[in-house]
Amino acid sequence: MSILFEILYWIFVFMLTAALLFCAIYTLVLFSDLMIDHINPIELCDKVNFLIYPEFFGHVFLTVTLLAKGHWLIALLNVPLIAYNVNRYRQKKHLLDNTRVFSVVGREQRICEVKMGFFLLTFFVYLYCFVMSMIKLESDTNIPEKLVT
Repeated sequence: MSILFEILYWIFVFMLTAALLFCAIYTLVLFSDLMIDHINPIELCDKVNFLIYPEFFGHVFLTVTLLAKGHWLIALLNVPLIAYNVNRYRQKKHLLDNTRVFSVVGREQRICEVKMGFFLLTFFVYLYCFVMSMIKLESDTNIPEKLVT
């Protein structure tokens, strides 16, 4: 049962991280569409602002899940981005305003690129942790050959 729980746990972590990565990539695509005039500022702000809160809560939930499972060091990697998001929320800079979007598009696009890089990096860190835990579980469940004979 423990092996199944561990596998399901890491699959959940991967899926949540992939969703966060998708949000960052989708936001970057929207910004590039704005720059080449495929989307207007009102549509961009509606779509990006719709993703802000799910991204915040998903990232916090992922970090709490890592903490609950006992992965303290990995959870600490997520704290700076959470602190940055909380700071933006407290300063009321987390939502885009369609009247000022062109003045902040470069900065917001850079922020999305950094988030995308962060989520991509953490995805591979989680993948490494998953493989290492599977190796540990495999070695714990194997019966030594000397006992078999």
